Amino acid sequence: MKDFFSHLTLVGFDLGPIYINTWGMTAALGFLLAIKLATNRFKTLKEKNEAPELSQIKEKNLLDFSFNLILAILLGSRILFIFEEWPIFAEDLGAVFRIWEGGFSFFGGAAGALSYGLWWSKKNKISPLLLGEIFTPAWIFGLAVGRFGCFLIHDHLGKPTNLPWAMWIERAYRHEPALYEMFFLLCLGLIIRFREKVNGRNKNIFLISLVSYAFGRFWIDFVRAEAIAGGDPRWLDLTLAQWISLIILISGFFFYFKNRKKLAFSEK
Repeated sequence: MKDFFSHLTLVGFDLGPIYINTWGMTAALGFLLAIKLATNRFKTLKEKNEAPELSQIKEKNLLDFSFNLILAILLGSRILFIFEEWPIFAEDLGAVFRIWEGGFSFFGGAAGALSYGLWWSKKNKISPLLLGEIFTPAWIFGLAVGRFGCFLIHDHLGKPTNLPWAMWIERAYRHEPALYEMFFLLCLGLIIRFREKVNGRNKNIFLISLVSYAFGRFWIDFVRAEAIAGGDPRWLDLTLAQWISLIILISGFFFYFKNRKKLAFSEK
């Protein structure tokens, strides 16, 4: 079993005269899937007249927003990654602009997306929660596709383990955090879709999905490597993503109990 998994590596491949980077391809596919799912959700809400606020928004407006959202995600994720790995970039400032070498952080992208989404929703006079609902579970399945790319190139090194599915990387059998996160995201997305079919719309679904992801990411990061080159830096034994996850979990907890009387769980 270990030998089988150890050979699942694909950094890139040639397509005629063009070299295709695996992670770049899966990231692009993830974005396209997310846009498709969000557009379908937008059309459904509009056709059923379940969200009167959307009457003023056209599909073209949503597509324009989606492509600008991708730019905000890439910018935010790059900035946070540079912050996390600043000692490396300080020695080579030119590496800041060499994005084809990789180097993005999910929560930085999330911050960029949230900032742009809040601005856009205010400008277009629609609820940020409604906009979040449109893009949930689009972002979950889109990120799952991106994590599959991370898995194929082994972008996130794990700690050594003897589990049957361990990957042989950096002279040891290791956990594969990207693979764990991919499966977690797929399960989360399917659960959200199932609950929606059973309980109807949930206007707080984006907040629920973000808190749920933070919970899963907090635990998954415990298997990330730290003591070798390519490992994740720690602050008080936690990764930056774990600290951000804790902030999201605590904030979500207090937000819910402060507003639980106002937050209807679902709408039939």
